[in-house]
Amino acid sequence: MGSILEGKTLAALGDSLIYGNLLGNEKTWVNLLGRKHHMKVFNYGINGNPVAVQEKEPERIPMCIRYQDMTKDADYVVILGGANDKRLDVPIGECSFSNRDTRTFMGALNTLIEGVTGRSPKARLLLMTNYNRWPQKNRLGLSDLDYVDAMIKAGELWSVPCFDNYRNCGLSFQNPAQLSWIDEGLSMGLQENHHFSPEAYEWLVDKYQVVLEGL
Repeated sequence: MGSILEGKTLAALGDSLIYGNLLGNEKTWVNLLGRKHHMKVFNYGINGNPVAVQEKEPERIPMCIRYQDMTKDADYVVILGGANDKRLDVPIGECSFSNRDTRTFMGALNTLIEGVTGRSPKARLLLMTNYNRWPQKNRLGLSDLDYVDAMIKAGELWSVPCFDNYRNCGLSFQNPAQLSWIDEGLSMGLQENHHFSPEAYEWLVDKYQVVLEGL
């Protein structure tokens, strides 16, 4: 049997892990999956992009605003974020359904989920957390895992599935045996940068296909 994804429209909103960092988006799992199943793909990944509004790099339009430029006609919408909110010291904020303070990670996620579902109420929406990338905490004392767990909580509040990349994707930049082949920088003869190599994106395609098929 063919995949339920065949010929569908996929929109992906995110940061460099969606865009592809130095590689560009044609080599990311989003675009690879789209070609595999003849999907119409809209890759809205932007390097360095946070979910929330922040003051350190105000030129960056966050995902909680950018979603308004996305297609309304997607069958599947994937949202991946958190890495740059940690990098830019965005506070988590109150983990409640009522929080709409877009200067906090939780408030921005609530605004984003509400906005995306309002524009595309029948789309199958999937949140995706950040990966196990950098162990150090930010100036607020928050780790990658703090933002991961906040996104999982936001999914619970809205009854939206959230795939925990940190715990369940099968790849970790903290595993030396994997780092040598999954790291984009090392694959290009540069310093490690904890973005994915072409081989790692290809490895992830089948896993994410199964996740999307199950929505």
